[in-house]
Amino acid sequence: MIRSLAAALVAGACLVAGAVRAEEPAPPSFTLAGEAGHPLVGRIWSVADKSFITPKEVSRAAVAASFVLLGEIHDNPDHHALQAFVLSAVTASGRKPAAVLEMLPGDRQARIDDYLAEKEPTPDGFGAAVGWAELGWPDYRIYQPVIAAAMEVDLPIIAGDVPKKQRVEVSRDGFSSLGEEALAKMALDQPLGEAADARLLQTLFEGHCEMMPREALVPMANVQRLRDAGLANAMLAAAGEGADGAVLIAGAGHVRADLAVPRYLRWRAPSAGLVTIAFIEVAAGETDPAAYAVPEDGTAAPYDYLWFTPRGARKDPCKELSARFDKLGKKKPKAAE
Repeated sequence: MIRSLAAALVAGACLVAGAVRAEEPAPPSFTLAGEAGHPLVGRIWSVADKSFITPKEVSRAAVAASFVLLGEIHDNPDHHALQAFVLSAVTASGRKPAAVLEMLPGDRQARIDDYLAEKEPTPDGFGAAVGWAELGWPDYRIYQPVIAAAMEVDLPIIAGDVPKKQRVEVSRDGFSSLGEEALAKMALDQPLGEAADARLLQTLFEGHCEMMPREALVPMANVQRLRDAGLANAMLAAAGEGADGAVLIAGAGHVRADLAVPRYLRWRAPSAGLVTIAFIEVAAGETDPAAYAVPEDGTAAPYDYLWFTPRGARKDPCKELSARFDKLGKKKPKAAE
C-alpha cells in the first residue's frame, strides 16, 4: 500500500513540478534585528550544489517534492513567515498538501476539524479554538501566517505530534508500551544505527547544557524517536487520505535527514520525493555557509537547503536550566556520572 501511495505521490508531484508561476512574490521582509546586517541573512544555500540559490529555485524544489519538511527555531517569527511563504509557493502550483504541525498533538485533531467546519473559521480564531495557549508553545500569533496560508486554500491541517499520554508511557516503559504492531507500522522496530543513536543522544546532551548524564537522557531519546515516527506517520496518513503530499511545520531537529522524520519517511515510502529546508539563524563572524551545513562530528549535512535569517534575542537557556535546578533545591547532575 505504501509503495502504491509513494508512486502516486511521485507522479502527482512530477505533473506540477513545472507549474510554479513565472513571477512569484518575494519572500517576506525580516522583522528581527539580531545580526540583521550579516552577509548571509536572506540567502539560501544548496548543500548538494554547494552554492547559493534563489527563493524561486527552492520553491520549485518544494513544489516537486511529495513531502516538504520546514525546520524552524520555534520562537523566531521570521522562520514562520518563511514557512508560510514556502507553503504558499507549493499551493500556488495547484497542489493541495496537508499542513502537518508538530505543535498540535493528535488528540487535538477533533478540535481542528470542528473549527474548520464552522461557517466562517478564520486564522485569527484558530489558536483559541484548538487551545494553543494551553500547550506551552510560543505565542500563536507568530505561527498564524502558516495557518493563514493553509486556510486560504482549504488545506487539511493535521495535528502531527503524538499525544502526551503516549509520550509519557514510552519515556517510562520504552517502546514495548506501544505493542509490536504499532512498532512495526511506525518503523520504530528499525534501528537508527549505533552512530546515529550516539548522535541523537549527544544532541540531547548538548541541548540540556551538558548538565545531565547521557544515560539519564535515554528515555528522552526514545520519546524523540517516537515523535519523529509519529510526525512521519501523520504525513503519510494525510497523503493516504487524499492530500497531495504533506508539508511539515516543525523544529529543525525533527527535519534532520540523519536522525529524524526523513528517516521514517524513507523507510516507509522510499520512492516518494522529499526535501528538507532548515531556517538558520546566522552567527556573528561566521560567514561561510558550508560551516552551518556540516555537523560537528563531520557527518553528512542533515538538510537539503539552509535559509539564513537574523537572530532572535533570547535569554541564555543554560543559565535558566541551572537556575531551575537551584530553585528545586537539587544538586545539578554531573555529565560524567
